Amino acid sequence: MTQPITARVQFDGVAAEERINALVAEYAGQSISPHRMEAIRRRAVAIATECMDVEIVPTGQAEMSSAHQ
Repeated sequence: MTQPITARVQFDGVAAEERINALVAEYAGQSISPHRMEAIRRRAVAIATECMDVEIVPTGQAEMSSAHQ
């Protein structure tokens, strides 16, 4: 028998935006190659991922947990 699951995601968009803006500011005024642009983009995605918390839980637990909050 399979058990239904769900995901709870919390994302700190303010922290992600601040950190990504700081990353981009490091390159202000510089000529950016396509290779460097891709490296910056990958780092920005990594920062966004670091600012996210994902929890996978059985569906019944997610419903019970949210009822208690």
